[in-house]
Amino acid sequence: MKRLLRLAAWAIAIGGAIDPAMALPGASRARLAVVVPEPSSAAAAAARDRVARDLSASYDIVPHLVTDAAAAIVIGDRYPHEAVPDAMLVATVSAADAAPGVRIVHIDAPSAVPAATLIHLDVELEASLAAGRTTDVTASIAGLETARVSHRWTSEHERWHASIDAVPVGDPPYTVRVRLTDSAKATSVKKRGIAETVPAIDATRIASDSDPTVADVVVDIRRTPLRVEFYDPRPSWATTFLRRALEADPRFQVATLSVTSRGVFAQTGGAVAPGDARLDAFDVVVLGGLDRLSAAEASALDRYMRTRGGAVVVVPDQRIDAGPARDLVAGDLAERLLEQPATLTVTPPAPALRASELLVMRLVAPPSEVIARVPDADPVKALPVIVSAPRGIGRLLLSGAMDAWRFRAADNAAFDRFWQSTIAGLALAAPPPIAIGIEPPLLRPGEPATLIVRLHPPDATAVSAAIDGDQPIRLIPDAEAGVYRGRFVAGPTPGLSTVEVRAAAAQPLAASHRFVVSADAVRLPPDGARLALLASSHRGIDVSPDRIPDLERFIRGAVRAPAVRQVRHPMRSAWWMLPFAVCLSAEWWLRRRRGLR
Repeated sequence: MKRLLRLAAWAIAIGGAIDPAMALPGASRARLAVVVPEPSSAAAAAARDRVARDLSASYDIVPHLVTDAAAAIVIGDRYPHEAVPDAMLVATVSAADAAPGVRIVHIDAPSAVPAATLIHLDVELEASLAAGRTTDVTASIAGLETARVSHRWTSEHERWHASIDAVPVGDPPYTVRVRLTDSAKATSVKKRGIAETVPAIDATRIASDSDPTVADVVVDIRRTPLRVEFYDPRPSWATTFLRRALEADPRFQVATLSVTSRGVFAQTGGAVAPGDARLDAFDVVVLGGLDRLSAAEASALDRYMRTRGGAVVVVPDQRIDAGPARDLVAGDLAERLLEQPATLTVTPPAPALRASELLVMRLVAPPSEVIARVPDADPVKALPVIVSAPRGIGRLLLSGAMDAWRFRAADNAAFDRFWQSTIAGLALAAPPPIAIGIEPPLLRPGEPATLIVRLHPPDATAVSAAIDGDQPIRLIPDAEAGVYRGRFVAGPTPGLSTVEVRAAAAQPLAASHRFVVSADAVRLPPDGARLALLASSHRGIDVSPDRIPDLERFIRGAVRAPAVRQVRHPMRSAWWMLPFAVCLSAEWWLRRRRGLR
């Protein structure tokens, strides 16, 4: 015992003299930039103080945009003066001393839709001092109202997201006019026995760019089909019946590549294997037979999503345990088997699905979108089954309803309708190989405009553009790879014009875009959605000052403290003096008991 105590004391003394260093894993505080561009309002200052107070315990708060910030929160009604890095996560608080009333903040509409398809509009509204009022949002085409929704405001400062499905009327391209009216002031009259609602707002007044209650958007007809490829490293019932659902819809052009045996495969519609450059011509790839997927194919599909911007729909028919497919999907998956088939809770307006063999996700990180859940009265237990998540500039959709195809005839063929609408949405959201945009999208005669061309993937060369085939536009490469910009002036007379763009790549690319020149075009005020657009382009959310708790929950879920290797010197702790003294004292006491000095 005496020797052990003496050795322990010597070990502590030698360790203190050497002072060894140890590298241990640890966590540091992430840096968060909370920016209020000047000049600021009283509402912006109050929101900044609250955000800084609530998040200072978890993050290092800095008042300016810095390159090492994990995320930024911009508060106010304008862009910050500093440049915002493209890769930075940005959330915004639209805080301004707004004038009383209701205004349109932003309208999200597709540039083109397939024939015989409703035009889906997402309209963001903001109300100030409008509690108790009811606002009608109408969409009209060629003077004919085709859709209407209403909302009653419950607080003094509130935002509301309106979803409208407008019916195309007349000849394309369609100019859809979105108008806000106060239904509380509307009167009802009868004309020829039919009740009609007459808004209190004078319908004869001419809307202008300074009116935030009226705005136009232009939507054209998509003349190219939605191209979808089914790739099965081995045959799968799950993808077979999904493919039949799409083949029954004339909007889709379906190609199939199914490996039936080693060196034997079935190919239709010009389908190609992952890794082939021609895969970029497809908008969506549906993947089945996951247990036979190779690492090279998984890597090629990941590139297809991140660089090309396409969507990959993963349809497993059994549990995914390991391998390249598991790496492609990621996430925390668990298998759940039900005794009876259950009707999944889906996001409207998608039709409901039935399934009994499920792959559920225990945790879904923002900004993923949950499309279907396990039915449960408790929202916490309603685990996601079908989830769509961003992957680069593309998307990955995982369907955990493994045996939904068994119930494809139930509920008036809801299985077919669900997948037709879901994959159509993914295909329409996928950028084409040449994406053409015009700013502003609505032009008046003789107005200057900017042509923006984005290439997917961005390795094409020799890009050229012209209007109506006889007015060339000089394109200049932008700072972003694959982006070109050019200036032009709209024609002197109202009408339709066509922009044609060509590029040289592995296969020659060509695209065209029609735009409308109209003297009656109505646009949103220029500052109507600046911060909302900043958040949407940087994977963040935009909230009003009364929804700051939602912003804080988003930041806490999206920004984690980075793991670091910290160097520590454990022998520098003063607490080592206690065991050192105990060892020496105990050894001395034992010696004294035996009469030793």
